[in-house]
Amino acid sequence: MPLNEKVIGKKYKSDPVKISQHESIYYALAYNEDNDAYFDNRRPGGIIAPPMYAVFYGAGPTAQIMFDAEIGINMMFVVHYSQYFEWIKPVKPDDEVTSEGTITHITVKEKGSILGWETVTKNQHGEVVLKAKWEFFDRSAGSGKPDEKPETETNPSQFVFEETMKVKNGQTYIYAEPSGDHNPIHVDDEFAKKVGLPGIILQGLCTMAFSHKMAVDHLTPDRDPLKVRELYVRFARPVLPGQTLRFKGYTIEKLADRTRYGIVALNNDGKDVLRNAWCSVAK
Repeated sequence: MPLNEKVIGKKYKSDPVKISQHESIYYALAYNEDNDAYFDNRRPGGIIAPPMYAVFYGAGPTAQIMFDAEIGINMMFVVHYSQYFEWIKPVKPDDEVTSEGTITHITVKEKGSILGWETVTKNQHGEVVLKAKWEFFDRSAGSGKPDEKPETETNPSQFVFEETMKVKNGQTYIYAEPSGDHNPIHVDDEFAKKVGLPGIILQGLCTMAFSHKMAVDHLTPDRDPLKVRELYVRFARPVLPGQTLRFKGYTIEKLADRTRYGIVALNNDGKDVLRNAWCSVAK
Protein backbone atom coordinates (compact mmCIF):
# COMPACT_ATOMS: atom_id res chain seq x y z
CA MET A 1 0.00 0.00 0.00
CA PRO A 2 1.53 3.38 -1.00
CA LEU A 3 2.37 5.99 1.61
CA ASN A 4 0.23 9.12 1.75
CA GLU A 5 2.18 11.93 0.05
CA LYS A 6 -0.25 14.51 1.45
CA VAL A 7 1.63 14.33 4.77
CA ILE A 8 4.73 16.00 3.28
CA GLY A 9 5.27 19.21 5.23
CA LYS A 10 3.42 17.96 8.29
CA LYS A 11 5.06 19.06 11.56
CA TYR A 12 5.51 17.36 14.92
CA LYS A 13 6.85 18.53 18.28
CA SER A 14 8.13 16.41 21.14
CA ASP A 15 7.67 16.90 24.84
CA PRO A 16 10.77 18.17 26.68
CA VAL A 17 13.35 15.48 27.45
CA LYS A 18 15.63 15.84 30.48
CA ILE A 19 19.04 14.27 29.98
CA SER A 20 19.74 11.69 32.66
CA GLN A 21 23.39 11.08 33.56
CA HIS A 22 22.59 7.45 34.37
CA GLU A 23 20.88 6.82 31.04
CA SER A 24 23.46 8.67 28.94
CA ILE A 25 26.22 6.57 30.53
CA TYR A 26 24.15 3.42 29.97
CA TYR A 27 23.80 4.40 26.31
CA ALA A 28 27.58 4.78 25.92
CA LEU A 29 28.16 1.34 27.44
CA ALA A 30 25.49 -0.16 25.15
CA TYR A 31 27.68 0.38 22.08
CA ASN A 32 30.96 -0.66 23.76
CA GLU A 33 32.20 2.88 24.43
CA ASP A 34 35.29 3.54 26.58
CA ASN A 35 35.79 7.31 26.16
CA ASP A 36 36.15 9.14 29.49
CA ALA A 37 34.33 12.17 28.04
CA TYR A 38 31.11 10.26 28.80
CA PHE A 39 32.09 8.72 32.15
CA ASP A 40 34.64 10.74 34.16
CA ASN A 41 33.09 13.63 36.09
CA ARG A 42 36.55 14.69 37.23
CA ARG A 43 37.15 16.14 33.77
CA PRO A 44 37.03 19.97 33.48
CA GLY A 45 33.40 20.82 32.81
CA GLY A 46 32.25 17.31 33.70
CA ILE A 47 30.94 14.73 31.27
CA ILE A 48 28.85 15.16 28.14
CA ALA A 49 26.15 12.91 26.78
CA PRO A 50 27.51 10.77 23.93
CA PRO A 51 26.70 12.65 20.71
CA MET A 52 25.00 9.52 19.39
CA TYR A 53 22.62 9.66 22.36
CA ALA A 54 20.79 11.98 19.98
CA VAL A 55 19.05 8.79 18.82
CA PHE A 56 17.08 9.08 22.06
CA TYR A 57 16.83 12.75 22.97
CA GLY A 58 16.25 13.89 19.38
CA ALA A 59 13.82 11.15 18.42
CA GLY A 60 10.57 12.46 19.92
CA PRO A 61 9.02 13.38 16.55
CA THR A 62 10.13 10.01 15.17
CA ALA A 63 7.89 8.08 17.53
CA GLN A 64 4.97 10.35 16.62
CA ILE A 65 5.61 9.89 12.90
CA MET A 66 5.90 6.12 13.09
CA PHE A 67 2.48 5.84 14.70
CA ASP A 68 0.71 8.51 12.65
CA ALA A 69 -2.06 6.57 10.89
CA GLU A 70 -2.40 9.32 8.28
CA ILE A 71 0.97 8.36 6.78
CA GLY A 72 -0.03 4.74 6.22
CA ILE A 73 3.30 3.18 7.15
CA ASN A 74 3.33 -0.55 7.91
CA MET A 75 5.46 -0.91 11.04
CA MET A 76 5.81 -4.67 10.59
CA PHE A 77 7.89 -4.07 7.47
CA VAL A 78 9.84 -0.96 8.45
CA VAL A 79 13.63 -0.78 8.67
CA HIS A 80 15.93 2.21 9.13
CA TYR A 81 17.18 3.43 5.74
CA SER A 82 19.58 6.30 6.47
CA GLN A 83 20.54 8.74 9.21
CA TYR A 84 22.32 12.10 9.38
CA PHE A 85 23.30 14.06 12.49
CA GLU A 86 24.89 17.50 12.76
CA TRP A 87 25.98 18.33 16.31
CA ILE A 88 25.88 22.08 16.98
CA LYS A 89 26.44 22.25 20.75
CA PRO A 90 27.26 19.61 23.36
CA VAL A 91 24.43 18.17 25.44
CA LYS A 92 25.11 17.45 29.11
CA PRO A 93 23.33 15.62 31.92
CA ASP A 94 20.47 17.70 33.38
CA ASP A 95 19.97 19.62 30.12
CA GLU A 96 16.37 19.70 28.89
CA VAL A 97 15.83 19.48 25.14
CA THR A 98 12.85 19.69 22.80
CA SER A 99 12.70 18.55 19.17
CA GLU A 100 10.55 19.61 16.23
CA GLY A 101 10.19 17.51 13.09
CA THR A 102 8.90 18.04 9.56
CA ILE A 103 8.18 15.34 6.96
CA THR A 104 10.25 16.26 3.90
CA HIS A 105 9.77 13.54 1.29
CA ILE A 106 8.42 10.17 0.24
CA THR A 107 10.48 8.30 -2.36
CA VAL A 108 8.98 5.21 -3.98
CA LYS A 109 11.44 2.47 -4.96
CA GLU A 110 11.08 -1.00 -6.42
CA LYS A 111 11.06 -2.86 -3.11
CA GLY A 112 9.60 -0.24 -0.80
CA SER A 113 9.12 3.44 -0.04
CA ILE A 114 11.39 5.83 1.83
CA LEU A 115 9.78 8.21 4.32
CA GLY A 116 12.06 11.12 5.24
CA TRP A 117 11.87 13.90 7.82
CA GLU A 118 14.13 16.49 9.43
CA THR A 119 14.36 17.45 13.09
CA VAL A 120 15.82 20.37 15.02
CA THR A 121 16.58 19.99 18.72
CA LYS A 122 16.97 22.93 21.12
CA ASN A 123 18.11 23.06 24.74
CA GLN A 124 16.50 24.84 27.70
CA HIS A 125 18.14 28.10 26.58
CA GLY A 126 16.56 27.95 23.14
CA GLU A 127 19.90 27.11 21.52
CA VAL A 128 20.00 24.64 18.64
CA VAL A 129 22.07 21.64 19.71
CA LEU A 130 21.26 19.15 16.95
CA LYS A 131 20.01 18.97 13.38
CA ALA A 132 19.06 15.58 11.97
CA LYS A 133 17.67 13.87 8.89
CA TRP A 134 15.90 10.53 9.21
CA GLU A 135 14.79 8.05 6.55
CA PHE A 136 12.82 4.87 7.18
CA PHE A 137 12.04 2.22 4.56
CA ASP A 138 8.63 0.52 4.37
CA ARG A 139 9.22 -2.80 2.58
CA SER A 140 5.48 -3.21 1.94
CA ALA A 141 5.09 -0.03 -0.14
CA GLY A 142 7.22 -0.68 -3.24
CA SER A 143 6.35 0.05 -6.85
CA GLY A 144 7.55 -3.29 -8.23
CA LYS A 145 9.34 -1.38 -10.99
CA PRO A 146 13.17 -1.52 -11.23
CA ASP A 147 14.94 1.51 -9.77
CA GLU A 148 16.40 3.85 -12.38
CA LYS A 149 19.81 4.23 -10.75
CA PRO A 150 21.11 1.14 -8.93
CA GLU A 151 23.34 1.98 -5.98
CA THR A 152 27.04 1.18 -6.21
CA GLU A 153 29.50 0.31 -3.46
CA THR A 154 32.42 2.62 -2.65
CA ASN A 155 35.89 1.18 -3.28
CA PRO A 156 38.58 3.60 -2.04
CA SER A 157 42.20 2.53 -2.44
CA GLN A 158 43.83 4.15 0.60
CA PHE A 159 42.68 4.14 4.23
CA VAL A 160 43.67 6.25 7.23
CA PHE A 161 42.44 3.74 9.81
CA GLU A 162 41.11 0.21 10.10
CA GLU A 163 39.61 -1.48 13.16
CA THR A 164 37.11 -4.20 14.04
CA MET A 165 34.13 -4.25 16.39
CA LYS A 166 32.59 -7.46 17.71
CA VAL A 167 28.79 -7.44 17.93
CA LYS A 168 27.87 -9.15 21.19
CA ASN A 169 25.21 -11.85 21.08
CA GLY A 170 23.12 -9.78 23.51
CA GLN A 171 23.94 -6.41 21.95
CA THR A 172 20.45 -5.77 20.56
CA TYR A 173 18.90 -6.19 24.02
CA ILE A 174 21.53 -4.03 25.70
CA TYR A 175 21.17 -1.28 23.10
CA ALA A 176 17.34 -1.35 23.12
CA GLU A 177 17.03 -0.02 26.67
CA PRO A 178 18.86 3.35 26.64
CA SER A 179 18.16 4.02 22.94
CA GLY A 180 14.44 3.35 23.26
CA ASP A 181 14.50 1.13 20.14
CA HIS A 182 12.45 -1.93 21.12
CA ASN A 183 11.33 -2.79 17.58
CA PRO A 184 10.57 -6.55 17.64
CA ILE A 185 13.00 -7.19 14.77
CA HIS A 186 15.77 -6.43 17.29
CA VAL A 187 14.50 -8.38 20.30
CA ASP A 188 12.13 -11.10 19.03
CA ASP A 189 13.75 -13.76 16.84
CA GLU A 190 10.46 -15.37 15.82
CA PHE A 191 8.93 -12.05 14.79
CA ALA A 192 12.03 -11.08 12.81
CA LYS A 193 11.83 -14.31 10.81
CA LYS A 194 8.09 -13.82 10.17
CA VAL A 195 8.80 -10.52 8.41
CA GLY A 196 11.49 -11.99 6.17
CA LEU A 197 14.67 -11.37 8.16
CA PRO A 198 17.22 -14.08 9.05
CA GLY A 199 16.50 -13.50 12.73
CA ILE A 200 17.15 -10.70 15.20
CA ILE A 201 19.18 -7.93 13.59
CA LEU A 202 21.24 -5.21 15.23
CA GLN A 203 19.72 -1.75 15.48
CA GLY A 204 21.09 0.30 12.59
CA LEU A 205 21.76 3.17 14.96
CA CYS A 206 24.01 0.90 17.02
CA THR A 207 26.09 0.27 13.90
CA MET A 208 26.11 4.04 13.39
CA ALA A 209 27.26 4.50 17.00
CA PHE A 210 30.14 2.08 16.31
CA SER A 211 31.04 4.29 13.33
CA HIS A 212 30.98 7.41 15.48
CA LYS A 213 33.30 5.74 17.98
CA MET A 214 35.69 4.83 15.16
CA ALA A 215 35.70 8.43 13.92
CA VAL A 216 36.38 9.85 17.39
CA ASP A 217 39.03 7.25 18.21
CA HIS A 218 40.99 7.55 14.96
CA LEU A 219 40.26 10.93 13.38
CA THR A 220 40.30 13.43 16.27
CA PRO A 221 43.11 14.67 18.53
CA ASP A 222 42.91 13.22 22.05
CA ARG A 223 39.71 11.33 21.10
CA ASP A 224 37.67 14.54 21.38
CA PRO A 225 34.03 13.72 20.48
CA LEU A 226 33.19 17.40 20.01
CA LYS A 227 35.43 17.47 16.94
CA VAL A 228 33.13 15.14 14.98
CA ARG A 229 30.54 17.62 13.71
CA GLU A 230 28.55 15.53 11.21
CA LEU A 231 27.89 11.87 10.52
CA TYR A 232 25.83 10.28 7.75
CA VAL A 233 25.18 6.60 7.12
CA ARG A 234 23.03 4.65 4.71
CA PHE A 235 22.17 1.19 6.03
CA ALA A 236 23.00 -1.34 3.31
CA ARG A 237 22.25 -4.76 4.84
CA PRO A 238 21.39 -6.28 8.23
CA VAL A 239 24.01 -6.81 10.92
CA LEU A 240 23.60 -9.97 12.96
CA PRO A 241 24.55 -10.65 16.60
CA GLY A 242 27.89 -12.43 16.82
CA GLN A 243 29.33 -10.86 13.68
CA THR A 244 32.59 -8.95 13.64
CA LEU A 245 32.43 -5.69 11.70
CA ARG A 246 35.49 -4.17 10.04
CA PHE A 247 35.57 -0.37 9.83
CA LYS A 248 37.88 1.59 7.53
CA GLY A 249 38.25 5.35 7.07
CA TYR A 250 39.50 7.34 4.11
CA THR A 251 39.90 11.02 3.27
CA ILE A 252 37.28 12.56 0.96
CA GLU A 253 38.26 16.22 1.04
CA LYS A 254 40.05 18.78 3.20
CA LEU A 255 38.19 22.04 3.75
CA ALA A 256 39.23 25.25 5.49
CA ASP A 257 37.66 24.39 8.84
CA ARG A 258 37.17 20.62 8.67
CA THR A 259 38.02 17.40 6.87
CA ARG A 260 35.46 15.01 5.41
CA TYR A 261 36.20 11.32 5.78
CA GLY A 262 34.44 8.34 4.26
CA ILE A 263 33.67 5.31 6.41
CA VAL A 264 33.45 1.73 5.14
CA ALA A 265 31.86 -0.96 7.32
CA LEU A 266 32.06 -4.61 6.27
CA ASN A 267 30.56 -7.79 7.71
CA ASN A 268 32.18 -11.22 8.06
CA ASP A 269 31.62 -11.88 4.35
CA GLY A 270 33.30 -8.62 3.31
CA LYS A 271 29.95 -7.07 2.31
CA ASP A 272 29.03 -3.46 3.02
CA VAL A 273 26.68 -2.97 5.97
CA LEU A 274 26.87 0.80 5.49
CA ARG A 275 26.91 2.63 2.17
CA ASN A 276 28.22 6.11 1.32
CA ALA A 277 28.89 6.78 5.03
CA TRP A 278 30.90 9.87 5.91
CA CYS A 279 31.76 12.23 8.73
CA SER A 280 33.21 15.73 9.05
CA VAL A 281 35.86 16.47 11.66
CA ALA A 282 36.70 20.01 12.75
CA LYS A 283 40.33 21.13 12.64
